[in-house]
Amino acid sequence: MEQDSNKQQDSGLENEPKPDRSLVYMIIGLGLLVLVMGYLTLYVDDVSSIFSAKDEVKISKTEDNSDVLSDNLAMSDEEVRISLIKFIEVFYNDQRRGYFDPPSYFPPITQTYFNFHNLTYQKIKEVHWKRLADMKNFELTWDISSLEFERSANEIYANYWTNISYFRPSRNMDVSAAVRYEIVINDEGKISSLREIEIKNLVESPRSFQSDTSDFRENDKNYQEKSNSKDDALTVESQKPESHDDSKLYDIGNVQIAPEYRGGQKALAMFLASRLRYPAKARENRIQGKVYIGFVIENNGSLSEFKVIRGIGSGCDEEAIRVLKLSPNWKAGIMNGSPVRTSYTLPISFQLPN
Repeated sequence: MEQDSNKQQDSGLENEPKPDRSLVYMIIGLGLLVLVMGYLTLYVDDVSSIFSAKDEVKISKTEDNSDVLSDNLAMSDEEVRISLIKFIEVFYNDQRRGYFDPPSYFPPITQTYFNFHNLTYQKIKEVHWKRLADMKNFELTWDISSLEFERSANEIYANYWTNISYFRPSRNMDVSAAVRYEIVINDEGKISSLREIEIKNLVESPRSFQSDTSDFRENDKNYQEKSNSKDDALTVESQKPESHDDSKLYDIGNVQIAPEYRGGQKALAMFLASRLRYPAKARENRIQGKVYIGFVIENNGSLSEFKVIRGIGSGCDEEAIRVLKLSPNWKAGIMNGSPVRTSYTLPISFQLPN
């Protein structure tokens, strides 16, 4: 009897319904899913990259030649020329790509940068971008064949011609010109000076108002009203006589038409050749090179305020100034249609026959 009762109890337990654990499993699964999503959100930037098998793309860095002149004292003239070409190419190529990092090219204090003096890195950047602010679509190509250089102590003085073009929004003008730059490299391979020393073939062409301001008219409902008020203001302004400060001194890079020796560069070269006398001391010591003389071309074309920017000594500096004082009046620089006082630097060569 006891066996029968035990069997009935066991069979009753077997038939008792088991609890449903699917809800527990679902909660555990959701918890794991939340943990996985949290991990991916916090620690994985691109989730799709986990499931893709793309090859890693390698980015090649552009070769940096900004320090190719860092050991210029130990270089031969030919090595200096090749390195100068590389250096200038990289300098302008970086600027075309919108990259301008003064410490890469300039010493902590730069004597001259586009005719500004004693600039820190920050000031160089400010001057650079301020110049380009009114030079839209700026393009510059330089003539490698025009590159000239010479060494003076531990520095390299080089100059070269460039062709530049840009649009000047403030005056609604397309501008193009040939500009000669002087660049000075110190013994650390840095640009201690960069400036414009000559401008020629300056051409300024006004654009039509319609085409040049179209980009600024979009989404401007009050454009016509503003335009009319500006035109009225310009009309009143144009009726005022234009005044000039006769004492103001302009840099050659800031005038609209650069000053020029009457007859052009060939006539100037003939004048210098006919007047220069090679100093006896320089001839005896075999002194040769270029003397850079700075002076002012007054608004009447006369020359004044002579000073030696860089000389070679032995009487050559004094001789260069003596001859320039004999020069006839030049064509003065022009700004807004009127002649103005303009600073100018002229290299004068002293070369002995072989």
